[in-house]
Amino acid sequence: MKTLNIARAGGGTGGHVFPIKSLIQHLQTHSDLKGKVAQMFRFGTSNSLEQETCSELQKSIKNLTFHSIYSWKRRREKGIWALIKNIRDLFLFAIGVLQSVFYLLQFKIDVVFCKGGYVALPVVFAAKLLGKKIIVHESDVHAWLVNRIASRFAKVSFTGFPKVLPKAQVVGQILSEDLLPAENSPLSWDKKQTQVLVMWGSQGSKNLYQSLAKVLKTSPELAEMHFTIILGKLNQDLAQLFSDFPNVETLAFVSQKEIGHLYLQSDIAITRAGTTSLAEQELFDLKLLMIPIPRTHDQSDNAKRYVEHKNWILIQQDDPNFLEQLKNHLLALQFFKKSLSSRDRKAEIRRAKDQILEQMLE
Repeated sequence: MKTLNIARAGGGTGGHVFPIKSLIQHLQTHSDLKGKVAQMFRFGTSNSLEQETCSELQKSIKNLTFHSIYSWKRRREKGIWALIKNIRDLFLFAIGVLQSVFYLLQFKIDVVFCKGGYVALPVVFAAKLLGKKIIVHESDVHAWLVNRIASRFAKVSFTGFPKVLPKAQVVGQILSEDLLPAENSPLSWDKKQTQVLVMWGSQGSKNLYQSLAKVLKTSPELAEMHFTIILGKLNQDLAQLFSDFPNVETLAFVSQKEIGHLYLQSDIAITRAGTTSLAEQELFDLKLLMIPIPRTHDQSDNAKRYVEHKNWILIQQDDPNFLEQLKNHLLALQFFKKSLSSRDRKAEIRRAKDQILEQMLE
């Protein structure tokens, strides 16, 4: 039986990086598919999230290696410096394509999986030039530029939603099985209180945490709710905003297993609108207050779709009445308790990855 060398490309944000990590981990659980793979390669930029996650996986997966390449980013802003950077990045992109051609030939790579992000594009171009099989997965309601290009060259494209890429198979999102709490894990929270999980990340979120602190200060009724706030590594100094509230717990960073436990215990999540996070939260039946990152069409469109299909709540961060809306929605939900469905979450998580892996390795 011929074994394959496969490469995965994509990065820049967790929405591109963590699904690739999960797909690599999932292969290790399939003895029949795992035997079809000789070597695995991860392409990304140096000193990046994709390199960090790959290094973690390499501790237990010995046939996985990381290779950094140069990339390009399209800047839409105007001005001489943006123009200079775009011209510079065209040269970097060309270098990245040459690097990718070299690696694909050197390691005799058979299949390239593209998750999106600008770092994936040089690898996709190289794979097209060399006639390699290309597989694409697009998470968002509307495809980003890289995956729109990559899908033209792909043997198979997968999407999280219908009508995103031509002739694509809709498989949903690529989620991690690490999210699933162990069976019969003890419940450690007060089930009488409405549990609110707050996870905004770091990008442009400082004023969101400040707004929430104002809402809590001016709304004593919300003391009946318990808030767990994941600040992220870059916002740890904001924990002081909530030090006077006994019903608020702040966390700097949580693992996938820890976030899965928080999803299970929470009734409501106040969140950004990245598709991976929304799919994770939907899996655990949370009620969502979605606050997309301003000036990004993808998160806003993702949120609008969930408003339409799930009756979740969308609040625009740059709305002049943002603070009042946040307060009113929380007051309306202060006694809300979710109903946790008995769905087979493990099977749902595995289904999309099984379909993608089967296409990659056929």
